[in-house]
Amino acid sequence: MIRRIKRHASAMNEKAHYVQVMYFNFASANNSLVAKRRVYKESTPKQKKLNEKRAKRYFEALVEANFKGGRDLHLTLTFSDETYPADEREAKKRVRQFIQNINRKRRRRGLENAKYIIVFETSKKGRFHFHILMDGKLDRESVEASWTHGYCNADRLRYDFKEGLSAIIKYLSKGGGKIDGKKIDEPKVNDGRDKWSKRWIPSQGLIRPWLSEGKSRLSEKKFRDIVELPTDCEDFIAAVEGDNPGYFLQDVEKTYCEQTGGWYIFCRMRLNEPAHLKDKGKNDSGAARN
Repeated sequence: MIRRIKRHASAMNEKAHYVQVMYFNFASANNSLVAKRRVYKESTPKQKKLNEKRAKRYFEALVEANFKGGRDLHLTLTFSDETYPADEREAKKRVRQFIQNINRKRRRRGLENAKYIIVFETSKKGRFHFHILMDGKLDRESVEASWTHGYCNADRLRYDFKEGLSAIIKYLSKGGGKIDGKKIDEPKVNDGRDKWSKRWIPSQGLIRPWLSEGKSRLSEKKFRDIVELPTDCEDFIAAVEGDNPGYFLQDVEKTYCEQTGGWYIFCRMRLNEPAHLKDKGKNDSGAARN
């Protein structure tokens, strides 16, 4: 029996536009765990205890579940020399004050508190800065004016039908990739800590990705066959997409586990949207400043 777990980037039991599908053919003793389909919430990972890859994958799903291209914002916050904080704790305190300022402005306009994810970074030169994904209900000029410790730039998120928000996700998690055609370099981290540890902080009220677990339609023989195929092979793609109707395959990672003697396949998949929604996504990707 092939074990399949899905992480859904949506509210519980709602159809997600983005899912992560994980396949296992580990020891048969584990098959009793998936005799029946299970659905359950996934708690936010404690990053000290989870490996970096799992934390990043959860981060991907969290972003995809809560933010949309052409609507929401990507903020970059830096500090001037005159206002540079003494330490990391002070830097994070100022960002919390920035969020409080944003929420005061929103309340005066009848808006609820902002939904956001804060990503803390240290540059190659050792300077603190922040990236924030935030819902776009407050205009960009008001958002930028709320940061008084240096430079703040607010851009509308860009969306690609085939890859969703993958570009900005890779940029924030430093997994490589491109933003607006420019190469993203892997930064050097010299502080002795896991570069993804304690780096992102979600707000309250975000949609949390959820997991479903059950038996795959793939037979063990079919699974053994496809793991030997290139991931861009038509037969491989057809098998995975056939096991997940209504979704197309974005990309795949295959891993052989020597400890268990089995294969692990991780798939990113997106909902096959109607043509008019695809066109809307293209228009959203180049949204004007407002």
